[in-house]
Amino acid sequence: MDIIITIQHAANVHLFKHVVRDLETAGHDVHVFGREKGVTGKLLDAYDIDHELLCGEPDGWLGLGLTQLRYEYRLLRRARAIEPDYIVSSHGIAATHVAKLVVAESHVYIDTETAINGGNRLTLPFADVLYTPDNFREGYGDGHVTYPGYHELAYLHPDRFEPDPSVLRRNDVDPDERYAVIRFGAWNGNHDVGKEGISPSARRRIVDVLADDGRVFVSDEGDGPLPDGTEPLPVPPAAFHHLLAFADVVVGEVATTTLEAGLLGTPTVRISPFAGADDMGKFDELEAYGLVRSFHTSSETDAIETLERIVSDPTADETWADRREAMLEEKIDVTAYVLSRLLADVDEPTPGAPAQAERESESDADERGEPVPQ
Repeated sequence: MDIIITIQHAANVHLFKHVVRDLETAGHDVHVFGREKGVTGKLLDAYDIDHELLCGEPDGWLGLGLTQLRYEYRLLRRARAIEPDYIVSSHGIAATHVAKLVVAESHVYIDTETAINGGNRLTLPFADVLYTPDNFREGYGDGHVTYPGYHELAYLHPDRFEPDPSVLRRNDVDPDERYAVIRFGAWNGNHDVGKEGISPSARRRIVDVLADDGRVFVSDEGDGPLPDGTEPLPVPPAAFHHLLAFADVVVGEVATTTLEAGLLGTPTVRISPFAGADDMGKFDELEAYGLVRSFHTSSETDAIETLERIVSDPTADETWADRREAMLEEKIDVTAYVLSRLLADVDEPTPGAPAQAERESESDADERGEPVPQ
């Protein structure tokens, strides 16, 4: 088969990287197209995924619409030449539009409700099949299929990822020392209009709490100056999940990073304007598992008090590890699920083998990657 996979965000690279490898191993032709955002291109290069970036990042809000139109037009031209059987995407507006025009079947994976990500309204009417985790708070009738998992379990499920302490040591981090990771957001996405993250005073208090306990590594998507007493991320983008896995605590505004940390069994505190009664279903469920503690930005004081308790709790690592095991008993390898939906009518690849090959190649990719821009 000819299959197009579109990449709109760095998280999409991780979501589909094993899918691409396994499909190619099974003999299918996979065409990866994307748009630059953050470290998307660097990750695709680090994982040796053959791809074409069709456009760069928009220049502010006014350039967002023009960039989207340019992306859709260029994707359409490529798709007409390929005549794909499937176009697969995550929150892929362009992918579903183009699929209709070239008569390909569109499979769309989303995990953020329309109440939060209004861009879904431009995607869902055109999708042939919509896949969401079963914790999703919205239903869309025929063509909406749910599964027991998270996007992040396509690459962080134990069958796909094993934390490697040698990756940290190669980057001058002792996996046995105490350290924390903080992730601040840029707040420039299409669903971030009118939203603000953690206040400057709360940022300072968080850093003070964590710096008293060990090293503090910070990634700021907004390219702001690093707070005093902190360090930039010490590892390249492809090694970021190893850093999260061995951290003693993770604090963040960014949904993907806090979700990843929680699923890895790392004590995690999320502070976000999206938290609260109308939060995403995935975070409601992770709160119930006890893996991610979420607080609205109006409750920064409560979040910091919770953070202090976690840092001072000598049993926190063991507690989160037990909670992770309980979660994994109820969830699936999402890569295997995506493949099963595409390969229902053809021979499937040998389970497990591509995943092991990818784990071996990721160690090499860690050394080739570039540091995340700060």
